[in-house]
Amino acid sequence: MGDPCGIGPELCYKLVADREWRARLGAAMTIVGSRDVLLRAARRCGMGSDPGYARGQVTGGGQVGVIDPEVFDPALAGAAGPGAAGGGASVAYIERAFSEIVAGRADALVTCPVSKQALDAAGCPHPGHTEMLGELAGGDCNPVMMMTSKRLRVAFVTTHLPFRELAGVLSREKVVDTVRIFADALDRYFAVRPVKMALCALNPHAGDGGRFGDEEERILVPALESLAEQGIGAEGPVPADSVFYKALEGRYNGVVALYHDQGMIPVKMHGPGTVVNVTIGLPIIRASPAHGTAYDIAGKGIADPESLKNAVCTAVAMAERDKKGKL
Repeated sequence: MGDPCGIGPELCYKLVADREWRARLGAAMTIVGSRDVLLRAARRCGMGSDPGYARGQVTGGGQVGVIDPEVFDPALAGAAGPGAAGGGASVAYIERAFSEIVAGRADALVTCPVSKQALDAAGCPHPGHTEMLGELAGGDCNPVMMMTSKRLRVAFVTTHLPFRELAGVLSREKVVDTVRIFADALDRYFAVRPVKMALCALNPHAGDGGRFGDEEERILVPALESLAEQGIGAEGPVPADSVFYKALEGRYNGVVALYHDQGMIPVKMHGPGTVVNVTIGLPIIRASPAHGTAYDIAGKGIADPESLKNAVCTAVAMAERDKKGKL
């Protein structure tokens, strides 16, 4: 459900209410979140009353199940803005959903939006889903944020990080790991063959021989050489002002961006509703819409479920391809 004070409950309800879409999807759905908040969202948005949610996990039959950890007071769902109650509930819902998948009771996780401010207010040390799921997975897990749309697929070496810290965080190892995980995901989950990737440069004109920075020669070129030794090909460093155009023209089917806005701006240019956020490098499949909690319109009945529908369809397709690959 994501933050129960945001538009997540309304989006979940709209998915449930669209029976024709669910029939075409062909997958059982269970919502982890407050059942009372879902019903409240339906009433506040003028979309009816109890749609007949099943309690607990469902495996088919056209019903939608609800697993309610009962950690949130539904009376707070109308409160505007981020708060500790919504942030704490968001964490509890993610943890429970993750445990359901790890236990083999579900094939994929689709997360509605959470708020970084609300997570912080609740004492959560992570800025978002990517980092939180990485901690839950533990071990040597290296979660990578990937954005996919109809025309672009972009993976990120770094995510939620102040720009002034970027140069100190970039390393050859981080670049190599990101490209390797991205290449595997493109083949495994998206059936992209052959994989043709590009690595973004950090500096203008790819550093211009060191005039505008040395990260290309010091970090990125050695990373590409290391990847080539592993049999993973990627072009670069390609200046960021041309790489996405080349990808749209078909030269690349995956672009590795070095920081958040470098990749987010081009991938969202065709509208955030067409974009899905996927976390790769995890032991589970996870997708999410590429928008936020939208507290300002929560409960008004105007939230568009298109991005969430795209996220669900993406997660289902990834799960199906993964199962086929293991046969």
